[in-house]
Amino acid sequence: MKRRRKPQRQPRPQPPPPAPQAVGDADPLADARIRPLLERYCGLAGVKQAALGPDHAELSVPQAERSFFRDRASLRVAFSLDALERDPDAEIAVLGSPFLAQLLEAIRARAARLSLGLIAPAAASDPKSVELTIPVRDGTAERSATRLAVHPVGRLVARVVLRAGAGVEEAVVESDVYDLSAGARLDDDLAGVFQELEAGRVEPADASLAGAAKPVPAREPTELLKLLLSHLQEKSAERVTARRAAAEQELAAELGRLDRYFESILKEQSDPESIATVTALAERRRTEEVRRGQVKAIVHPLQLIEAALLVQRAEWRLESARGRRATFSAQRPLSSTGAAAWIMTCPHCGRPPAALVVCRHDHCSCEACSYRCSVCAEDFCADHGIAQCRVDSQPACEEHVHVCPSCRLQHCTAHEGVCTEGGDGGDGHTACSTCLGLCGSCGRLVCNRHAEQSDAAAPKGSRRLCAACLRYCEGGTNEPVGVDEVARCASCGKSVCTAHQAVCAVDGQVHCSQHLRRTDRSRRLVCGQHRAACAQEPAAMFASDEVGACASCGKLVCAGHSAECVADKLRHCVTHLEPLVDANGSYGCAEHRKQCHVDGRAFSLEGVSECPICGEGACAAHRAACAYCGRRVCTTDLSRESRRCATCAQLAAVNDPPDAVVTAARAATGGEPKASRSWRMARDRSHLVVEVDLGLRRKAVFTVRHGDTVPDSVVKHSLLGSKRRK
Repeated sequence: MKRRRKPQRQPRPQPPPPAPQAVGDADPLADARIRPLLERYCGLAGVKQAALGPDHAELSVPQAERSFFRDRASLRVAFSLDALERDPDAEIAVLGSPFLAQLLEAIRARAARLSLGLIAPAAASDPKSVELTIPVRDGTAERSATRLAVHPVGRLVARVVLRAGAGVEEAVVESDVYDLSAGARLDDDLAGVFQELEAGRVEPADASLAGAAKPVPAREPTELLKLLLSHLQEKSAERVTARRAAAEQELAAELGRLDRYFESILKEQSDPESIATVTALAERRRTEEVRRGQVKAIVHPLQLIEAALLVQRAEWRLESARGRRATFSAQRPLSSTGAAAWIMTCPHCGRPPAALVVCRHDHCSCEACSYRCSVCAEDFCADHGIAQCRVDSQPACEEHVHVCPSCRLQHCTAHEGVCTEGGDGGDGHTACSTCLGLCGSCGRLVCNRHAEQSDAAAPKGSRRLCAACLRYCEGGTNEPVGVDEVARCASCGKSVCTAHQAVCAVDGQVHCSQHLRRTDRSRRLVCGQHRAACAQEPAAMFASDEVGACASCGKLVCAGHSAECVADKLRHCVTHLEPLVDANGSYGCAEHRKQCHVDGRAFSLEGVSECPICGEGACAAHRAACAYCGRRVCTTDLSRESRRCATCAQLAAVNDPPDAVVTAARAATGGEPKASRSWRMARDRSHLVVEVDLGLRRKAVFTVRHGDTVPDSVVKHSLLGSKRRK
């Protein structure tokens, strides 16, 4: 920032005279400080100001200043609603308006400091009359010097922006007039003289009136700004309190709305994971809203208005019991209003001290802004230590203050230890005792940054765990657990705690949830290696020990789609099995079953016999004896009316029977049949049926298997009936 000083003897430029219209007739909107601020800026930056009315002005901006006002050569400014109604194109000078933002930017760039010159001094009195009545804590005071000096005095003008929630409040605030060297507030009489000088109603005194008095420099800018901002904070306390109260009401209403919204969302959820997700989102939104509702004050220093003041200065040399030395001074301003009282203020905070303290860095402070180190018992001011250790809330000097790398808070060296994790070379690092604790698994001392707390639902409860003992259970929700609470997944090697681990029902090993599934039928847990599918139901999942290979086709089938063959005792799939009618619900495979060709039902091998006529298998229910030849044939080859089989119905006369038939006839009749007897024969699939006329209406019907000479069955028929001989 540029420093612009006005020549001491040159008259101060006066603001343009107001228009004859009464200001009270207008309805002002702007802060009362904005217009004087604009006038001082115009006087320093060479901006010409033409009054168009008591609440209306036109500014002619020089080339160097146009960049701050959107490169405009002129603009009109309204200070009330009436002026804005008369000139709608004018800029409104109100807090938060674009014009005020442009004006403040121009002031901060070109007129950050205003020097008013020397306040007219009065005659000096005897400085030896002042005595140091303030006690020195654990030390002594010795008068060293008295002299005349020139102190800078001034006040700060700043813009304060208060933000809380959706509300933004802006104001221009002025501090009281302070001695910028001693940090003491000037009394009302001197402050009035300063304001008269600032308003141009009095002229600055000639610098030669200060004589040989040496100027005392102002405090460092950062220290000076801290002092003046603390006073601005006090002046804005009421405004901040009001803004905070309004923000708390808005926050309560918004939090209530959020609670009702998320409560309605939670009622629609049934899955525990979804409930946890919505709950976490609700907490995050509440935290964001609470943070947004906090009152934040942003201070933009605009202008430091200063003047010079001739003072009488008395100094004392202070020495503490530990040999620390410092200087304390008292000032009495000399102004045209008369000799003021001696001012004794703390060089650090600018307040009247009840006792003086010598800081270990050889400067003075008061008892309110100094502390005694709880480690070395030496006094120090607020700039060279901390007021509260984060562990025991006791003060500590900067030599015995460390910043904990875990919590980022300051603590004294008496309350620190060594974390065994994360140090250079593996030696660990220091941390405050509050952040240090023993690992619940291995017992090592670790800080919060290198430790994590397991949940109360963990197998061994809530414990502090170091990085070496920390594992994340990947079988549940990835929660932290101890190394002594987990096992390795046999499939992927990930850690699974005992609360979330399960074993495969087939191999009995631990697997994580990603590699275990429940079978569809038995609901048993099986890993990926021991899952199988049934060929008859591919979409269903089974354990590998719940399926087996079909003895017929080799495909894997489950118990629901397979059965044991009653004959070979092997399992076959349902495709190759049929229930056996004669085996009480047992099943038979294709090799060990037969079907009755009459009704198509399956029977065991013993339950179906081959029909001698058609050669097809038939069950006992569909087989009957032929009343003529005596054979058991299937019902399809047996006539219901005659009860004769199809072969007997086809017997045809034969004049010259084969020798084999003759031989069989002898065996069937028990003697030599006569050649004159008539013969009838018929052939079917398995037998040759022969009818021999024995005379007297007696006949012998016998069957001979093909290629055989011994009769298979013999039935003799006479008038007395039929009789089976064989």
